[in-house]
Amino acid sequence: MARVRVQCPYEGCDGMGEFETDPDSEVIAREKGHVEVDRFQKIGKQLLSGTIVKEEHLQCPTDETHQYTVLVEL
Repeated sequence: MARVRVQCPYEGCDGMGEFETDPDSEVIAREKGHVEVDRFQKIGKQLLSGTIVKEEHLQCPTDETHQYTVLVEL
């Protein structure tokens, strides 16, 4: 497992959330709030192509009101 840092998607925020995932995985999308995987706007092609994805729900360490979801391709 590897620790991955992802920048908060909120305007003007430079907070970096962290989570653990497979070292070969890639973050393919970020969305504000708690988003379920089927609600992501940018993943239609990835899901249709059979790519395995998982969602990670993060909270910004800089501003606790900033909660966001990242989509990770495994």
